[in-house]
Amino acid sequence: MLSQQMKVFMQVAESGSFTKASTELLLTPAAVMKHMNNLENDMGVTLLIRTHQGVQLTSAGESFYQSGKKILDSTNRAVSLARDVESAENVNIRIGSSLLNSSTVFTKLWLPIQKKYPQYKFSIVPFEDNQEKIISILSSLGEKIDIIVGSFNSKSMYQSSSYLPLGSYRFCIAVPKNHPLAKKKEVSFADMNGEKLVLVKHGDSPLIDELHDLIDKKYPQIKVVETSFYYDIDTFNQCEQSGSLLLSLDEWSDGSSFLCNDSFEGKLPSFLWCFIS
Repeated sequence: MLSQQMKVFMQVAESGSFTKASTELLLTPAAVMKHMNNLENDMGVTLLIRTHQGVQLTSAGESFYQSGKKILDSTNRAVSLARDVESAENVNIRIGSSLLNSSTVFTKLWLPIQKKYPQYKFSIVPFEDNQEKIISILSSLGEKIDIIVGSFNSKSMYQSSSYLPLGSYRFCIAVPKNHPLAKKKEVSFADMNGEKLVLVKHGDSPLIDELHDLIDKKYPQIKVVETSFYYDIDTFNQCEQSGSLLLSLDEWSDGSSFLCNDSFEGKLPSFLWCFIS
């Protein structure tokens, strides 16, 4: 690290006056002058030409300043390298976890390979499934949460963060437990004729847009009810209370204690993503 005298000299050389240097260094002009006088006395070299307009570097002062810049750059690189080495030895990654985007998905994938990467440590950061906040959560990854693992098939989500495909889920139909269809193991499109089916509204998910188009053309008796682009626990509760069916995922079988998931005849795939900062 640079000595205090060296730091003061570098600032004086760049400021061109003791007064301006003192402001930057939070010192008095007299203290800056004393540092410079002591430095020149210790070196036995005149570094500065003092005038009423400020200071100028002598030839020796210019040489000393350029050497100082190299020393400062080298010191900064050394400090940065030391910090990188320490960080690589113990990297803590914060995983966001909620009811619909559980961290257990990631931990199951990580367990088989964790011994190969002992430097990585993980901590769980809970967050709330909220239709209004999910995009801001993804956009701010790296601040309080580093990664979120979940099923996202949304254009706006893809634009909010970087992502890595990890696998896939399957669509299913969430049915209120007191609904007649709850007794079936598999629900077909024909079974849903006359029923209200809650779907993410058209326009953000290409895969669900295809399902909208299919129902409109071939199964117009199904009463599609559009909801927000993103589910939260209220979505499940509202379906249970209204007796509506809900396009869901097999992973969300615990989304509500009042709904049960039936296999879906359509067998459309969804996607499992790891969103990262």
